[in-house]
Amino acid sequence: MAQTVPSGRGAAGGGAALRRARAVHPWQQRIALAALIIPVPPVVEMLGAGLPPFVLIAPVLLLAGPPFLRAHRAWFATSCAALAVLLLGWSLLGVAAGAWVFLPSALLLLCANFADPRAHATPAAVVTFAAVVIAVLPAVASTAAAVHLLGG
Repeated sequence: MAQTVPSGRGAAGGGAALRRARAVHPWQQRIALAALIIPVPPVVEMLGAGLPPFVLIAPVLLLAGPPFLRAHRAWFATSCAALAVLLLGWSLLGVAAGAWVFLPSALLLLCANFADPRAHATPAAVVTFAAVVIAVLPAVASTAAAVHLLGG
């Protein structure tokens, strides 16, 4: 069931009109899912190579947050922005420990924030195209890592 939020100043009073919280657009949801999926195969391969687990596993667990918040657009946007900033710093400071694989995810989360065509159609299409471009190379690298993991 969709969450309802009170509207207006007298929202706490009796008989206040309720409006539905606006859900995220499917484009935004899919970009956030891509940000979650893309780093998983390289992380598994790096863990197998003996890199420190906390540096690699904690960000993957954090990336699972925004897709769960898809029912409420404001929470989704806030979590994407906060996580993008956190992952950007994490990936730049943890380059030596292999955290660089989260840089595309940070950029994808920023794209997910602005990929709502209901608000602004043209900028959303441009941002979605940028997300596709950002995701292509890491997706190819992730596929190569997955094939390497399977021994192929």
